[in-house]
Parts: sequence; C-alpha cells; structure tokens
Amino acid sequence: MTLGYIDLKGISHLDLQARGGGVYDDKMWRESYYYVMSDPNSGIVLITTMGFRPNKPRSEGFVLVLKDGKPVHFDLLVAFGRPVQDRYDLRLKGLEYAVEGAGWRLRYRSKRCTVDVLFTPVNKIFQYITDDMPGAFERIGSQHYEQTGSYEGRIVLDGETYSVGPCFGHRDHSWGIRDWSSVNRYNLFCCGFSNELAFNLWEAKVDGKDFMRGYVFDGTRNSAVVQSRVRTIFQDDGRTPVSATIELEDDEGRKYEIECRVLGCVQFPPKECILYETVAEMRCNGKVSWGLLEYLFHETRAVPRLRAYMKALAML
Repeated sequence: MTLGYIDLKGISHLDLQARGGGVYDDKMWRESYYYVMSDPNSGIVLITTMGFRPNKPRSEGFVLVLKDGKPVHFDLLVAFGRPVQDRYDLRLKGLEYAVEGAGWRLRYRSKRCTVDVLFTPVNKIFQYITDDMPGAFERIGSQHYEQTGSYEGRIVLDGETYSVGPCFGHRDHSWGIRDWSSVNRYNLFCCGFSNELAFNLWEAKVDGKDFMRGYVFDGTRNSAVVQSRVRTIFQDDGRTPVSATIELEDDEGRKYEIECRVLGCVQFPPKECILYETVAEMRCNGKVSWGLLEYLFHETRAVPRLRAYMKALAML
C-alpha cells in the first residue's frame, strides 16, 4: 500500500535479519532513519537520526539543534535490547517518527528540548544503493534512498519557542551492513530551494573506486545526475569545509551551479572515520536557501579522532 509518497510496506525491514544466514546475521546490519530540516527564517537547523542493530542488539541515534550555525542542543540516544515499535511508528529514547497523513510526524521531548514537526515529501524517493549494485557496496548498505520534503512545526529550547517552516530539508532511509570503516570517502550535498527545485548529490570512494549518484527535482520528476564537479575550500586542516561550488548536469542535459557558504559545522567520530555535518547557505538560479554539506573522511589516527570525540562530548 502506498500513501502519497510513503510505501507502508517499506517502513521497516528489521525482519530481514530473521531470515538467517549470510549478511543478515552480521552484527553490523543496521536499519537507519535520518531527517534534516534547515529554516533560514528562524535560524534553526534540526538533525535527527535513529538506527537499529537487531543482531547486537542495540539502537542508537541523536537529536542535534543548531541556531544561527552554532550547535545549541545535542542529545545522544542509546538503548539496548531488541527495538520495540508499532506498525508505522519508530521510537528511540523519546524520539519518535510516526506516519501522519501523507507525511511523517517527528516528536522529541527531553528536559531542555521539545520537537514537534511534520515532514511532507515533495518528490518520490530516489534510490542511491540497491541490492543489485556492485559488490563494493556490500559493507555500506543493501538499500539506501533519499527524499526532499517540507517541514513545519515548532521547537522549544530552554523554554523559548521557535516556529519553524514551512522550510525545506530531506530524509533518508537505509538498511544493510553499515560499516563506515570500509569507506575511503563519503560526501552528501543537498538542498531544497522551492517546490520546483531541489537537488541531492552523493559521492563515495569505496575500495579505491569512485561512485556518484544524485538527482535534481524540477517540480515534476527526479532527473538523475549524470555528471558532477565539486570544488570545496577547506580550513588549514584540509577537512573542515568553508565553502563549495557544485556543478551538476542531469539526464536531460540541464546544467546547474550551486554556490555554498558554510554557516556552521559539527564533527562526529564514527568507527575509523570523522564526519563533518555542515549547514550552508546555497544559491542556485537566483534562489537562496539553506542546505547540507556532509563530508566523511576515513581516519585511523588516534589524535584526530580523539579531538573530534571531545568536540562531540562538549555538546552533550
């Protein structure tokens, strides 16, 4: 059954691990959900995620709020035991994603922060990784898709209420073995400018091979990106982004140039990696909005990872 752009049969794939044998028994098998909202009017950026590892069993996620480019709230969410969920609801330590109408309702409540926003898709999902893709992807997911949408609602932080939206953002949903230590490099760039213009670009280097997937949504369909060029200016560390220029060509021969100026950046240290979550002001075809620049670098050295870990701890 499909509700709007939501396939109700595709909400959860946790039962895959019950098949037994092969990758479904792997402890790194994980199903994850990720929502990002950027509201230029209020200056609020909301990033939430939850992931379930039924073979560990362990679940993990976080809620991150930025205001005017600076992190102002961060909650790390960890639970042990097999996940408990209703048919169309996902829950983790106070964070809830629930189907509502043709969209998703995001709720969260803690001592300092309350979130209640609705995500409404503006386009059909676009698949980045599928089961039949090359073997290089076996360690980073059997399925992964992205979707642009509109957010609206409110966020209460330390007693102050912020009305957010309508504004744009995106969500993703993935499942399979999620072993980021097998990735040499991973970038994700996305932004919604209007109901007639949004883009999403994914680049990765796996086993020394380069991969690229992406789309431009024109208000009617997702046009696949066939060529891309990204030029990023970094700080002196060569990792922290300052600005970027993204050039795209879609399968209809249309070309786009997106100028990006970083407003804020937060670091996280997944296994043998450092992830840079970056909110940026973006300009394309005379339109201005806020979007996401995400950079993941393979990193086995202890000192850089410790620094990123200490920065993440400082947000708790």
